[in-house]
Amino acid sequence: MYEVKRHSGFLAIVKRECHILTSRPLYLFTALILPLFVLFFMKTIFGNGMIDNIPVGIVDEDNSDMSRQIVRLCSASPEIKITQKFSNLAEARDALLSKKIYGYLIIPNDFQADVHANRQTNLVLCYHYAFLSVGSEVMQGFLNALRIIAVMPLQETTDFLGIGDETLEAIASPINIVAHPLYNPSLNYTSYLSYPYYWVLFQILILLNIAYSFGNDFKTKGIKECLSLGNGKFLNIILGKLFPYIIIFSSIAIFANMIEMNDDASTHTIILLIIISILFVMATCSVSLFIFSIYPNLPIIISFVSMFGSLGATFAGVTFPVNAMYPFAEKISFFFPIRHFVVITDYLRYESHAFSYCWKQVLILISFNILIFASLLLLKNKYFKQRALSKETNEFYY
Repeated sequence: MYEVKRHSGFLAIVKRECHILTSRPLYLFTALILPLFVLFFMKTIFGNGMIDNIPVGIVDEDNSDMSRQIVRLCSASPEIKITQKFSNLAEARDALLSKKIYGYLIIPNDFQADVHANRQTNLVLCYHYAFLSVGSEVMQGFLNALRIIAVMPLQETTDFLGIGDETLEAIASPINIVAHPLYNPSLNYTSYLSYPYYWVLFQILILLNIAYSFGNDFKTKGIKECLSLGNGKFLNIILGKLFPYIIIFSSIAIFANMIEMNDDASTHTIILLIIISILFVMATCSVSLFIFSIYPNLPIIISFVSMFGSLGATFAGVTFPVNAMYPFAEKISFFFPIRHFVVITDYLRYESHAFSYCWKQVLILISFNILIFASLLLLKNKYFKQRALSKETNEFYY
C-alpha cells in the first residue's frame, strides 16, 4: 500500500495517483507515450498528404493512333499510373476486384474512325468507388487527361479554319469557372484525415485511462486506501485521481494543436485553443467517469468506453456531416465531446475571429463537467450499498 505522510485529502490522492503513473510502466505508456506515438504516426502515415500514382488499367479495343495518344495523356496525369493494359473487359474487372488496379478506361472498337466521321462515341471509365477518396482521385486523374481528347475533333476543324487556341477555348467553354478550395487549398489529405482522426484516437485513450484507473481501484479494494488518504471524502478521491490525467492529457492536446496551428495565428486564437484543449480533456474525463459510475465493472466498462470512443469518428462529422444525419442520430452526437471539439478547432484553425460562431459548443464542453458531480453521487451510493451488504461500519462523509 502506498503511504502518504505529509499530505492529506486532495493532495494525498494526487500524490498517490502520480506515484502509480510513474511506478507502473503500463500506466505511463498508455497515458503519455502512446498518445505522443499516435500523434507522430498520424502526422506521417499520409506522407505528403497527396494521393498520386494510383494503379489503373486501359482496355484498348481500338489499337489506333488516337487510342495510343489517350494512353500517353493518361500516363502524364499525376493522380494515376497505368500499370496494366488489357485485351478484354473480363481481365480488367478481375484486376479491379483483386485491387491490383482501382479503375480502368475502355476505348471501344472503331473509336478513331467514329471520331473522324463525326459520329458520337463513348469512352467508358470504371473505378472503385467503394473507396471514396481513391475513387475520386482516379476519376479526376482520367478526366483531366480526357478533357484534351474531348476537344480534339473540334480542334482539327478550328485548325483547318485558322482559329487560334484561345478562340477554341472560348468556343468550347464560354463560361470560365474559378474554384477556390478554402482552408485546404492544396487538397491535402493530412489536413482532412490525420488531424480529426488523431483526436478520435486521443479521446479513446483518455476514456480508457480514466475508466481503468477508477475501475482498478474499485476492483482491488483500492477505494478503501483512497478514502483513508482523502479524509473520507469522495470528492477528494475523484478530483485527486482526475487531476494528474487532466494535466498530462491537456499538455499533449495543447502540443498537438500547436503543431497544426497556422503560422499567422493570432495570440487571441492560440489562447482560445489552449483553453479549448483543456476543456475537451476535462469533458472526456467526465464522460468516462460517469460511464464507469453507472456500472463499475471494469471489463464491461472498458469494452463500453472503447465502443463509445470509436463512435466518435462518426459523430464528429469527419467523414459525414452531422446535420445530414437522421435527426435522432444528430441529437445523439451532442453527447460526444469530440463532436463539439472538432467544430470549435475547425473554426479557430481557419478563422482568427471565430469565437462568435462556436461559443455554444464551448458552453456544451463546459457543461460536461457536471457529470463529475453526478458520478460522485452514483459512486457514493454504490459504495454505501456495498458496505452495507458486507456489514462494514467505518464511517466516511462527503
